Amino acid sequence: MADPVVSLLDPEFEDDPIGAFARLREMAPLVPVGFPGGPPVWLITRSEEFKAAWSDPRLVTNISNVPGHQGPSIADQALTSLDVPAELLRYFTSNLMLQDGKEHARLRRLVAPAFSVRRIKALRPRIEEISTQLVEAFAERGSGDLLKEYATPLTGAVICELVGIDRDDQPQIRQWMDEYANIDADFTTSAKGLFEYTRKLIARRRAEPADDMISTLVQTTDVDGGRLNEDEIISMVGVLVNGGYHSTAHFIPNAVLTLLENPDQLALLRARPEALPHAIDELMRIANPIPSAGPRYASEDMELAGVPICKGDAVTGSLQSVNYDPRVFAEPGRCQVERVLKRGEGHLAFGSGPHRCIGAALAELEGEVALDHLFLQRETLELAVKRSELRYREIIPGGARLFSAFPVRL
Repeated sequence: MADPVVSLLDPEFEDDPIGAFARLREMAPLVPVGFPGGPPVWLITRSEEFKAAWSDPRLVTNISNVPGHQGPSIADQALTSLDVPAELLRYFTSNLMLQDGKEHARLRRLVAPAFSVRRIKALRPRIEEISTQLVEAFAERGSGDLLKEYATPLTGAVICELVGIDRDDQPQIRQWMDEYANIDADFTTSAKGLFEYTRKLIARRRAEPADDMISTLVQTTDVDGGRLNEDEIISMVGVLVNGGYHSTAHFIPNAVLTLLENPDQLALLRARPEALPHAIDELMRIANPIPSAGPRYASEDMELAGVPICKGDAVTGSLQSVNYDPRVFAEPGRCQVERVLKRGEGHLAFGSGPHRCIGAALAELEGEVALDHLFLQRETLELAVKRSELRYREIIPGGARLFSAFPVRL
């Protein structure tokens, strides 16, 4: 690969990420870019090319599936930077997200029953109950941090309920979950605590099954009678913490801010609450806190979007760019809560192809409940500070912003 032509650390990607990616998107569907501390990668900027690439079996998520490749993957380098001890590495290498082909299909089949439509729908009353309690307590205080006092407690409690963690254990588990994705915390200690608890929970559910995800994962068999092993189940819990807890928690304030900044669309949603599912789709497109898709690696020399890609090259996709692609979304910079697209033309916040996020329906359900309780059942939510005073915990290269706090009045 040639030297990267674009650095995602350039100020324009922080100051105006939408405009910066628009210029990049019109430059080419595939461009070489540099990520901080990592090798150059090919970045897909357009929607159709992204979907085609993410369904192409020649692009693999596990770098060991690239014939003759030597050296660490981008994920390996990230784990090294966190000083993850050897005894924990197996939980990351057996990750559903890092498998390809038949092995990925096997894991996906075994995990799918835990995320069935029936199971997710059955969670709604409990999500409604948790959200109601949090909103009422928030309203009694009158103001506070929506991220720490509503979004994070909501999504954390939902993951605990889904997994099957006992109520008395949830405060400790939530603490480990918070530290698990906090670069300033002791990652190893929190990961060990979370994984060891999960190991004990697996043993309990094998002896006494319950109506929860762990029990489902323990009992599910494939056509050959195979089951998930202990490491694979523990790894799945780690995936949920990263994807189902933290990303959804940060989506909620981003979605709230988008609606506050588009009062005409908020008024429309309040007048037509039946549009809420469409609004969630639109807000997932606009307010997605994840800036880019996980990397893929070319398992052979190939051509992608007319660009020659060498075996071993890393490829990723800018979700900020593909979700604003005017080839798919009319007036992509405008929030339209009643936007309805044809099947197959929606946002790509959950990825695409065989690796599309298995927990997408859960994230959408949590988003619906949150916006219903915060905006439709109440009409008083407003920022407690000026927009310019909002602060970010970090700005992830690629355009995503994670708030350090989100002060509001309710």
